[in-house]
Amino acid sequence: MLIEFIAVTAEDAVLIEKSGADRIELVSGLTEGGITPSYGLIEKVVNSVTIPVNVMVRPHGQSFCYSDDDFAIMKNDVRMIQSLGANGVVFGMLDQKGDIDYRHLEELLTDVGTMEVTFHRAIDSSNNIMKAAQQLDQYKEITAILTSGGYGDWETRLEILKKMKESCKQTEILIGSGLTKENIVQVHTQVGTNHYHFGTAIRKDNSILKSVSLEKAIEIVHTLK
Repeated sequence: MLIEFIAVTAEDAVLIEKSGADRIELVSGLTEGGITPSYGLIEKVVNSVTIPVNVMVRPHGQSFCYSDDDFAIMKNDVRMIQSLGANGVVFGMLDQKGDIDYRHLEELLTDVGTMEVTFHRAIDSSNNIMKAAQQLDQYKEITAILTSGGYGDWETRLEILKKMKESCKQTEILIGSGLTKENIVQVHTQVGTNHYHFGTAIRKDNSILKSVSLEKAIEIVHTLK
């Protein structure tokens, strides 16, 4: 079982560790779907907790399509994040046709060193989520795919998540977006990837603009473990 919670501040990160969660995804700009946090925040969080910290690498929230300038920034960010002692990086990219941008992906993977790599929810916006998952599963550097099973009704997405789990042999399916204390038992029972990612569900009033609630975070951990 791996439980990952999103942090946007150093205080969030400390509370997440206290809750018993296994890993932190550190981001800024939750209202934009998550963008790369500052180097100062990354350093502070990595030095404030003992659980692994994976850091979002996304230069802007406009889309998952990146220019060459965007990509140069992402490469520099990956190198800096590694130097600051993070456990991993979280990124994803699509081309203008809505397929995985494999050219940029492969180049970025050459810079990750020993860090873990999560390919994030860009996959949910791809043209063919199953094909994308199977192709991403071929990269040994990619340890997890963060996904909600695409978009649409809940039951359809649960079926897609089950198929993703079955088809990926070496890459973990990290289920995220929309997970709550109320639905996680159903997801775990029906899909059972044992890898779960929570954002607003652990925040006060379920608001992306409010801080982590230790009580809510503990409740989710205890529900799963």
